[in-house]
Amino acid sequence: MKNPPYIVEYPIQLNDISVDAGIRSWKLFDYLQDAAGRHADILGVGLRQLKESSLSWVLSRIRVRMDEFPEYGDTLRIKTYPSGFDRLFAYRQFELFSVASGKKLGVAGSAWLTLNPENYRPVSPAKYMTGLPEWDYDGEIYFQGDSMGKIPTPDMEPGMVLSQRISCTQIDFNRHLNNAFYAMFTEDYLGCVTGKLVRIKEIQINFNGSTECGDTLDCSGTVDENAHTFYVSGIQQLSGKNAFQALGSYRLI
Repeated sequence: MKNPPYIVEYPIQLNDISVDAGIRSWKLFDYLQDAAGRHADILGVGLRQLKESSLSWVLSRIRVRMDEFPEYGDTLRIKTYPSGFDRLFAYRQFELFSVASGKKLGVAGSAWLTLNPENYRPVSPAKYMTGLPEWDYDGEIYFQGDSMGKIPTPDMEPGMVLSQRISCTQIDFNRHLNNAFYAMFTEDYLGCVTGKLVRIKEIQINFNGSTECGDTLDCSGTVDENAHTFYVSGIQQLSGKNAFQALGSYRLI
């Protein structure tokens, strides 16, 4: 018997939208994260349940592709389901719809790690979840494995650096910078380089290191303003370590 996907709806609020009345690109990450968390709770592997076993979910990679964006007054419907394991990764897929039109707006795939929050060492999610009924999903796999792999660092000329100091209001349940802000920093960088308002159409973010309150991320990258493509990375100012990489395409608004 196939397990049903989890479906949840989010009305688009006024503070969610940009100048074109569409939801801000980076704001989608909040909703995807919430949908995944709600479903994990139902499956018995939510944040609080894992904490009892001294484990925590951490988003490692995510790739989102949007054809259209829901607008103010519409409701975003997210359908999500687990899509298997690969060594240390637990995968999850998403489909995004407009409730008003019924149209599919975009898709996403994500890769999650289960970590011991004391030493940040990954634990195999497949091994930890052996007590659960095996998930038999019946859905498309959009981004998984090689289609959401490592992001190579391109050759870059020295250019603009946008420094982002992490405040206490940006810290999440795991006491680290919430993943939506990495998407926000990427969008901010694109806006600074182009001098225009932008909307991210497709993006993959690889989270390579934790960022804590008080840290400063130096964001830099390369933007092709003709092809509307980008690569952005964030380096922790004190340690010099890479915190995230983002690759994708955008349009102007």
